[in-house]
Amino acid sequence: MSTLLQERQQPITAPRLRDRVAAQRATPRESARREPEAAVPNRPVEAPHARWRVILGSIVATLREWRRRSVARRELANFDERMLRDIGIDPSIVAYEMYQSFWRPLRDWRD
Repeated sequence: MSTLLQERQQPITAPRLRDRVAAQRATPRESARREPEAAVPNRPVEAPHARWRVILGSIVATLREWRRRSVARRELANFDERMLRDIGIDPSIVAYEMYQSFWRPLRDWRD
């Protein structure tokens, strides 16, 4: 009977929240998620720079195309009237093309 009295005299405390959270974290699902990636066999590894290469490649291709258009317009401006008549383009069309921005594609005026 003395043991019962001793237990009764001790204050009753609720379990701490920290103890409950620690018990919830120790689930088998969590331990499976924390497995290192190197331990997973045959997992495809994607190079992080591959996407940047595609983006950079498209930017470079666009810049090259803009440069090609600019050079083509300058060459067209250097043609004399006889050469323009030979290819079937009016000089006023050349003047119009010269004032177009480099990002606009060249039009085919021979149709």
